[in-house]
Amino acid sequence: MGMKISKYRDFVVENSDSDHRNQLINTGFWGRRGAGCLFLAKDTKRKCIAHRSPLVLEPNTWGTWGGAIDLHESPEEAIRREVIEEAGYRGDMQLVPLLILKHTSGFEYHNFLAVVDSEFEPHLDWETQGFSWIEYPQWPQPLHPGMKSLIQDADSINTIERYTLDNSSM
Repeated sequence: MGMKISKYRDFVVENSDSDHRNQLINTGFWGRRGAGCLFLAKDTKRKCIAHRSPLVLEPNTWGTWGGAIDLHESPEEAIRREVIEEAGYRGDMQLVPLLILKHTSGFEYHNFLAVVDSEFEPHLDWETQGFSWIEYPQWPQPLHPGMKSLIQDADSINTIERYTLDNSSM
């Protein structure tokens, strides 16, 4: 039985990667949908953002932790997978929805605030060259275009501020 599950996962990953590549050719985005998060540490109230590597789209910019949503995943499932892959984070987190960016090609990017108990040191993969735990709103530069849109969205900023300043909302 374990072999059937493994073959299914290999099939899904192989087809998802192919689908992601096809979407890049057609739309300029890796995948049909994406998801990303900012971490918020309850203990320090600081946010953790990712410094994208030179090997990815929009290289050397600061943005969310995340990536493409596989065909079988919800945005929340994709975030939980992506933070394990990109930051090595396996702990508990509360995902709070933020801005959903929508492109004319049909691509959507779901942003979340990932509330964690305390700061941690991410274990980076090839997609990320660094990270920073920042005081809000001291964003490093240059920002990824999606990150710029996120921090210009009034509803997202209100949510981030509320979770940063109000212990009762956590």
